[in-house]
Amino acid sequence: MPVSTNKTPAIKNAILFGNGLMRTLGSPSSPDLLKQTICSRPCGECAGSYCPFTEEKDCLPFPLIYEYLILKEQKQYQEKNMRAISAMMREKLKKQLERFTPQNHPESVLHALADLRADDYLTTNYDTFLHRILELRDYEQAASQNSETKYSIRRHVLMRKQETSHSCRLWNIHGTYNDRPDSFTIQYGYEHYCGCIGKIDNYLKGTYTYQLRKKEISIPPMYKKLQDDKLRKGESWIDLFFFSNVHILGLNLSPEEIDLLYILNLRSRWLRDPKIKNRIRNRIVFYGQPTNAVKALLKQFSVEVRSSSPKPPGKNAEKQAYENYYKRVLKVIKSGMQQSEN
Repeated sequence: MPVSTNKTPAIKNAILFGNGLMRTLGSPSSPDLLKQTICSRPCGECAGSYCPFTEEKDCLPFPLIYEYLILKEQKQYQEKNMRAISAMMREKLKKQLERFTPQNHPESVLHALADLRADDYLTTNYDTFLHRILELRDYEQAASQNSETKYSIRRHVLMRKQETSHSCRLWNIHGTYNDRPDSFTIQYGYEHYCGCIGKIDNYLKGTYTYQLRKKEISIPPMYKKLQDDKLRKGESWIDLFFFSNVHILGLNLSPEEIDLLYILNLRSRWLRDPKIKNRIRNRIVFYGQPTNAVKALLKQFSVEVRSSSPKPPGKNAEKQAYENYYKRVLKVIKSGMQQSEN
């Protein structure tokens, strides 16, 4: 297929952030949040049986901790089916996260995140904190896509501010507690992660379909999108990893984030394909100090690693340490975005 001769669209900016930014509000770590929403017993009451929260040297990956706990919960309360337990977990999660509101944290670093005026914001978090910040800043929800009942390949909201004509899309790529009652999009466990990877693989390779007004829509493979700009419709956040500069912060990209690593891996393979490598012009930038293993892997994935000094705060650090750290990182990102626009 010949490469399109049309003028290449301008590269936009996307921000991918994780739970690290919510730690600035005093939010629990991901394992602690899991413990509070799934585990029905206080620590110390699991004597004689395995506890994933106390045996750090013998710890399961995060998604498997979820599977272990939710299956154990169902075994304890056999009158409940898995859907009922999942619904209970979502309500607990919602109760935990709704304590953190923009009104209660007017000086939060997440307000500075909104100041970046990026074109897209992606988050692995389950909350709608950024959405509410934008509403406080006179943004209105102009459109939304929420037809998916389990996965979040296309799910997003479009926010627009009439005064400045600025608009941005918000993507909760691992789902949110604030979805429809008949859906469960929160991506916690292995079953959900693996199913999501299947959807991502379909999307990238051109076998993904969805229904729109009773009509089946097919997505062309990413390989063809890279060759023909007219095929780029931006239906999913997955596209951003190939056509937008993506700035990653507050996310450690550990092996548990297998869905994101899968995309980065396939992108790096295509960067080595002489037929299309020159069509991938965007940058992926990771801000933080990953482990040596992850840093080496990201290098092979053609991800730029911006290691900051001093080191990011540890998992048990006070929220002010997180606040100071991310304020510095956001200044660096804002400067980089402005330079790319000039």
